[in-house]
This record gives sequence, C-alpha cells and structure tokens, in this order.
Amino acid sequence: MKCPNWGKILAAAALCAALCACSKPQDVLPDHIATPEASATVAPTAAVVQATATLAPTDTTVPTILPQTADAGRSYVDDTLFIGDSNTVRYTMYADDTGTAFSTLKNNIGVVSMGAGSITTLKCEKFKGDSTLYTIPDAVAKLQPKRIIIGFGSNNLGGSSTDATKFIAQYREGLAAITKAWPYADIIVSAIPPLDQQRDNTNLTMTQVDAYNAALVTMCEEDGYKFLNTAEVLRDDATGWAKKDYTLSDGVHLSKEAVTAYFTYVRTHAYVTQDRRPESTAAIPEPDGVPLGLISSDPIAVRGAKVPVEFVATSGGSISGSTSQKVKKGGTCSAVKAVPDAGWKFAGWTASLGAASSSPSLSFTVPSNADANGVIVTAHFEPDEHEHEFVEVKDTRIEPTCLEYGTVKVKCTICGKVKEKELPALGHDYDKGVITLQPQPGVAGVMTYTCQRCGYIKTAPIEPLPTATPTASPTSPPSPTPAVTQTPEPVVTPEPITTPEPTQEPVITPEPEPTGAPEPVITAEPAPDPEPPQETEPASEAPTEVPQE
Repeated sequence: MKCPNWGKILAAAALCAALCACSKPQDVLPDHIATPEASATVAPTAAVVQATATLAPTDTTVPTILPQTADAGRSYVDDTLFIGDSNTVRYTMYADDTGTAFSTLKNNIGVVSMGAGSITTLKCEKFKGDSTLYTIPDAVAKLQPKRIIIGFGSNNLGGSSTDATKFIAQYREGLAAITKAWPYADIIVSAIPPLDQQRDNTNLTMTQVDAYNAALVTMCEEDGYKFLNTAEVLRDDATGWAKKDYTLSDGVHLSKEAVTAYFTYVRTHAYVTQDRRPESTAAIPEPDGVPLGLISSDPIAVRGAKVPVEFVATSGGSISGSTSQKVKKGGTCSAVKAVPDAGWKFAGWTASLGAASSSPSLSFTVPSNADANGVIVTAHFEPDEHEHEFVEVKDTRIEPTCLEYGTVKVKCTICGKVKEKELPALGHDYDKGVITLQPQPGVAGVMTYTCQRCGYIKTAPIEPLPTATPTASPTSPPSPTPAVTQTPEPVVTPEPITTPEPTQEPVITPEPEPTGAPEPVITAEPAPDPEPPQETEPASEAPTEVPQE
C-alpha cells in the first residue's frame, strides 16, 4: 500500500506524523474481538458519558488510521450505517456494476447542507408509520447499527483558517451524543473529501480541509474512534486537489467515479469486530429518509450559483454528450443520448429530482426546487432476451468468514451482465474445549472453546461438584448407669375359659303303680369345674341332702 504524501500537502504536522505510520496490507480480514460473545446479552443501560471520554471499547491493536485489509465484501457495507452531509446522500444515488445502490435508506442518514454542529439538534430522520422527526442520535438508537461511518466537515469550511477548535468541539459533542444513545456500535470518522481546483466557491481551500482532517485524527486518537483516510484514494498527490472527474462541476460534490472508489476503499480498509449489540425484542422501524429541502440555505454555495447535473449510465450502455453540467434552476441542460451496448437495449431515464423521458435523447430541465446536491439523471439498460450464461469474474471472490458472508461476481458471457452472489457465513468451528477452571464443591468450573478457524474464544460453565453431607463428630460412650432392682410383679395366671358342657335332656321314667311309699329319686349334681390349686387345705365334701318325704 502506498503511503499518502501528507508531508507535502498538510499544514498540520500532527497529521503528517499520523498518516505516515501506514501498515502493510493484511493477507486476511482482521477478526478483532471487541468483547466476548456473551456480552451480546448485556442489558442496554448506558451511563452518562462526557464528550471527552473514551466512549466505546475499541481494539487498540488496530491503528487509529485504518490500514489496508482484504476486501470485507458487500456484507460489511450493508452492516454499516452511513451518516453525513450531501455527499453521504449521493451514496444512495449511485449504484455499483451490478446495479445495486451503494447505500439505501435502511443504512443512510444523509442531510444536504448539514454541518457537524447540527448532529445533536437537527430533527431530520423519518420512519414509516411515524410522523415524528428524530435527531441523528435518536435515529441511531432506533436503527441499532453494528458500525457507523460518519462524514461531516464540508459544510463547516470557509476561508483558509487552520483553527479547528470550534469544529472539533461540535463534532466531539455529536459523537458523544450518538454513543450515549447507542453505545454498541463501532464509530469510524471519514475524512473530509478533497475539493476540485476549479471549484465554484474559491473561498473553500485545501489548506483548511487538511487542517481539519489533522484535527479529526487527533480527536479519534484521544476519544478511541477510528479514522478512515479516504483522501488517500480521492486526492491527486501531484496537485493536492481532488482527482480529475472525481467531483461534479461545482468542485465539491463527489461524482459516481469518486463514490465507486470511495466504497472500494471502505471495503478494503475495514474494521471488523465482534458484534456487541445486545439481544433486543424491539423491531427496527423502516426508515423513510430525510425530507427534501430540510435545510433551505447552503452554507458553502456561491450566491446565484448553478446547480450541478450529472448524467450516468447503468451496466449495458453509455452516454453520448456532456455528462457533467452546471445549469440554473429551471434551466435546460444540453442534450445527451443513451447508447446501448451490443446485446442490450435502452430501458428509460430516471432522475433523482424532476421528470425524465423515455426517449434515448434527452434535454433535461432542472427543477426549481433543486438544492446544492444537484441532480443525477440515470440512463437504464436491459439485456436483449436470452438465457444468461454466467461465469465467475476473476479476482472477485471474497471468501466468507465465521461471521460475515462472502461474495463473488459473475458475468454473463453473452450480454456482459454482472451480478454479485452471496456466499453464506461459515459459523464458528469450535474445538472440543479445555477445562480452564476446575469445578469445586458448590463452585462451577469453566470450559473454554476456541474456534479453529478464526481463533474466537467462548466459555461455558461446568456443573459444580456436589457438596459433601456433614458427618457428626464421634462422642464418648456414656458411663454405665447401675441397674435398678425392681420387685417383680406377681404373675397372674389367667383363669381358664370354662366351656359349658351340653345340658342333657331329663329322662322321664314312667311312675310305677303305687306299691307303698315311693323311694326318693336322687339326682346327682354335675361335678364342679376344677379350681386352680390353692395352698389351703382341701375342703370336706358337702353332704348330699336327702329330700324329706
């Protein structure tokens, strides 16, 4: 990677020293781990932070000025929220070679003519189904981005002064408010883009741009943000101004060629960290964008200046005629013509503002409500009817990582149509784990797992060992107590149960004829039940009574 020659073009020595510390290109996309994976479950409670504090955890192993990396792919762009002025708006107005816009309303908050001093106060972002306008910090909290690339400064320029004190104070306050509202995003500050030497407003100077960028680097170093040195790709080192055809005719706004180069730089100077956003049940609302004409006055426009108009073409064709023009509001541009490539046909014009025709030849009239951001008019083309035969485009494959999906471009061999295919993320490939903390009775242990692909580490608890049941300490046997002699109770022998003998029926003997005095009939009494033996003398038999006559 070529190190930018800031020593020749910057007035501030601080930036010279910082930007010359360029790192070598990395062979693989860095997997910087900001916080453990488990941190995603932390409750979203943010402490009040001061504007000068380090507001969010960053990987200090990565330099403040982001070095070159492998291409992070389209997923890196889609996971980024872009915030800024009219040049940020232009990210939604241009498309790559696949016809996909570089940014959409879902990940873009761009406000024409906005400066850093309005970050905390200007209510600018709308959401569908909600009539309220939200400030940028409040909108960020609703969008819950993984990372933010923010670029303000062009509308803070004016003159050749190199004193950036007020500008940095406003920027720092805005960043602190964003971080307080949503402390889970990585924040990357993008450099103020270079101006064209043939700019309309000659009061804007590169001396001031360079000084402000130097101050931004210092702020990022002090506050823990990262700095995206996009001037490295947008500036012509030989002149110190913007590269040829990288701005519109006003010399301030970036052209499609410049925005394409900008996003290539974003993807190849990536800052990838573990996602530290908490799990949330709140649905992310659908953005409705920034209302047109929210700021009526352009702080850097020349009074009576013409509106920049740019004509661009999608894949499958080109434009004949002047593609960058300056025209007064209500005026008409010089004619241009859409020319399709072989195997393609013209499909119509669209304009970022105003109406366009369906004829290949176009004389566009600039709307009276056009602002400083100008108008982009796009010629669209579509392939003739045929069956596409796609092949992979060489050197476009971006291999997926554990967390990020990869991409590869394919191109039709018949019509040249290009599209980008997504390669699914691989997911972590953990080893079997090692015990890094042995469990103890009542205390859980820790098992540590390492991804064999990217080195990411996660931990899991190990069940504590069972707690032993307390054992009673042995006690001395009690002294023997003398036995008490007790008088035995007399044994009572129960009386036997007497079973009555069956009573016999008396035998009736017929009385004999009287012959004299009848002899008395003596009936023997039944024998008494046996009595238990007693120690008394036996009783005499009772005499048998004889009934008297």
